Amino acid sequence: MKDQPTAGAGVSSDIIAQSIQQHSSYIVAAVASGYPKYASSEWDANHSVNHSMLNQVKSEKAAGGWQASSDDSEQWIGVCFGSPKKVVKVALQGRSDNKQRVTQFRVKYSLDGLIWHFADDEAYFEGVWDSNTVKTHLFKKPFLARSVRINPTAWNEHISLRFEVYFEESTQL
Repeated sequence: MKDQPTAGAGVSSDIIAQSIQQHSSYIVAAVASGYPKYASSEWDANHSVNHSMLNQVKSEKAAGGWQASSDDSEQWIGVCFGSPKKVVKVALQGRSDNKQRVTQFRVKYSLDGLIWHFADDEAYFEGVWDSNTVKTHLFKKPFLARSVRINPTAWNEHISLRFEVYFEESTQL
């Protein structure tokens, strides 16, 4: 038996529940979920994008973060979704147990890999000030993208980081 509308509501609880189920969404951590990562350069295999996930720790075969092969503002690290996603935030962390970290960065995104745009009206985002604190930035203007890049513009010692890009996934049925 279906619920009857409550006085003045005009809509049954079944219809409300169905609407919520059809239009809910959740946040996905792209790097942690295994979406492909890529970078402008890598110092070596121990400092590759394969070691760039948040909370990655230093080991014999992993430096505890990605490190660019050179320190200049043309370096970047990114993730590719394959299909367009609504990107809502990014998070950064310095290199594990090291003073190397990104202290300022920009975020670029693209739908086709050819034309790139800066997030939040070309904003510069504050990076991290130690090795292990995760700093998260919510975008004022979430955007649709297939690829997202973190572009360091200032750093301590070397360009090194661990990162995450979060997108909203819809569960529309």
